[in-house]
Amino acid sequence: MQRFILSVLAASFCVAGFAQAQRPHPVVPTSARWVINGHSTMALGTSVTDAFNEVKTSSGLGAGVEVGYRVTPRFLAYAGLEIAKQPVDAAELEGDFGLSHLEAGARLSFPRAGSKIMPYVGAWVGRRSLTTTLDDFDTGASSDFSLSGFAAGASGGVQLFLSPKLALDGGLSIGVGKMGNVKLDGQKQTTQGLESTTTTRLRFGANWYP
Repeated sequence: MQRFILSVLAASFCVAGFAQAQRPHPVVPTSARWVINGHSTMALGTSVTDAFNEVKTSSGLGAGVEVGYRVTPRFLAYAGLEIAKQPVDAAELEGDFGLSHLEAGARLSFPRAGSKIMPYVGAWVGRRSLTTTLDDFDTGASSDFSLSGFAAGASGGVQLFLSPKLALDGGLSIGVGKMGNVKLDGQKQTTQGLESTTTTRLRFGANWYP
């Protein structure tokens, strides 16, 4: 699945790049301040581990949205929400977790004269959570289970402008932090020796400059 997603990303950029290469002038935005992004994502598997337990997930797909403001032509501040569905990575268990990221961050772009391609790097802070429903097949009861916490991360990617108002956008984001807020049906659970959790996301979408 990971190789398939990466192949789709590469093919999309190659096809768009070939088509746009026929135009003699760059089409990067010059005056638009706001940026609206919609994207699909693949969140790689992760784990939350303390002294007694471990929760592991495998890679899953999802989607996200972002709203950004260009403080300068190169500097963008943004806020975004992203949700992905990740299967439980345990042979004896079945089910899925919802992995969500609510984040705010900034990106620095590097426009190149005469080019429609604009690389960028960024940093973000936010809140991550893993949520699921636990079913007791003996009693038929269900319980809401969640792991959450604050994180900080870095990102990088590239935009390919199809017009001054539309650009393809693909990139990578990595976040690190502890998911120490553990709740079962809204009741906080204690943890000991909690380790940091890393979340890695591949994303591909489009930016609209209204």
